[in-house]
Amino acid sequence: MTRRAKSFKVVIHGDSFADRQADIETALGDKFRIVAVGLGAAAEEKQAAFDDAVAAITVRYDAATPAPASLRLVQVPGIGWDDIDLAHIPPGANVCNVGGHETGVAEYAVAQMLEWCHRLRPAEESFRRGSWERSSRFGAAPHRELSGSTIGIVGFGAIGRVLARLLRGFGVRILVANRSPIPDGSGVDGRFALSDLPAMAAECDFLLVALALTQETRGLVDRAALDALGAKGVLVNVARGPVVDETALWQALSDRRLGGAVIDVWYRYPPAEDADQRPGHYPFETLPNLVMTPHLSGWTAGTVERRLAFMVENIRRAAEARPLLNVVSSPSTRAGRTPPAHIPDTGRGKQ
Repeated sequence: MTRRAKSFKVVIHGDSFADRQADIETALGDKFRIVAVGLGAAAEEKQAAFDDAVAAITVRYDAATPAPASLRLVQVPGIGWDDIDLAHIPPGANVCNVGGHETGVAEYAVAQMLEWCHRLRPAEESFRRGSWERSSRFGAAPHRELSGSTIGIVGFGAIGRVLARLLRGFGVRILVANRSPIPDGSGVDGRFALSDLPAMAAECDFLLVALALTQETRGLVDRAALDALGAKGVLVNVARGPVVDETALWQALSDRRLGGAVIDVWYRYPPAEDADQRPGHYPFETLPNLVMTPHLSGWTAGTVERRLAFMVENIRRAAEARPLLNVVSSPSTRAGRTPPAHIPDTGRGKQ
């Protein structure tokens, strides 16, 4: 008996989620066939992979990517779609992104604020070296508590809302600056317009940046905002690097006009083969009042599972010609009727 051919082809273009190919195929069922092809594959191999595909999972779509008329969905496996060149998307395809990283990013931010207050890592390192300098038995000064702090959240989208929910249990005062009004019942203690960011920062112990990069928000956290946050304030950026003015950040940290910063998102994302792997245009790695991580806050096991389930659902919708989720570019927007609310960044990693 001849086995019935599978109806829909899905291509995984690149490394992102290629290691979950079997899981995606299992979740989708027998009506789907998954084909993986590398970003650097030969043109003929790419063409064969994309031929008759209904959906593609990829972080990159450019002139070297085949554009079959059958393609209905270009599914970016993360929130950033900077390497998707809309000029080369097939006319009938939608581009969709996926979140799911909100919990991981929010937990990272809370953990970093707790660490900033309690300084457990340096205490453990010095104790391993034989020092009791952080002990009250040997005259150490008490460390801070997060409780009682005022925390400003810049951006009240998915990440900002999870942050506020997690922070409420710590007995903090929560202020929010946002582009749109904050609804009643959100559990915040103060609301500000983005244009009033310095005024909000002046009241904060920690300022958390968690909003998208747009023309409006590029450089939003500038010298005035950092100076208002002041020598006892701490900036935490889990959004996009350029939302915070790079030169202003470097100068404020170097001059100690800003108490400190925790930065997970950057200004340079060099390719692996680049000899200069610095994440910025200044030597941030030399600053003692900076905690820096390589854009990892949202890359958790939970994020991966949530994104996997979301993408499977969107692929099913594409195959069944149902409305798609998280559309960031559609045939109508590319025709010029509605401009996309997005501007390119310099690389966003997997988040």
